[in-house]
Amino acid sequence: MADVQENLARLVGLLLTLTGVVGFLMADYLLVFGVNALHNVIHLVTGLLGIWAGFISGVHARDYNKWLGLVYVVVGVIGFVLPSLMAELLNINLADNLLHLVLGGVMAYVGFKLHPEPI
Repeated sequence: MADVQENLARLVGLLLTLTGVVGFLMADYLLVFGVNALHNVIHLVTGLLGIWAGFISGVHARDYNKWLGLVYVVVGVIGFVLPSLMAELLNINLADNLLHLVLGGVMAYVGFKLHPEPI
């Protein structure tokens, strides 16, 4: 199962990195998702961290999936509880909140529930 951990970390890392780069080329929205400079920097940092973790080891990738997944779930919940704060700080909208909840839930599930099989 380490391959699943590594592949998820690499895939999410790549997508977040690309989102961060493309976000700098957009004004306020990337498709239906809100973006701003801070939001883009966070995507770049967490994306590069995911790529790194995915290539270092299954343990690092699993930790990345666990903790970034939890952070994304929390960010999604905060986006629903304090929408004006998140909109002002990171230009997060409803589409972002839903994506954060789904992505965070998948990452946390994979990180916490899927473990490598014993040798």
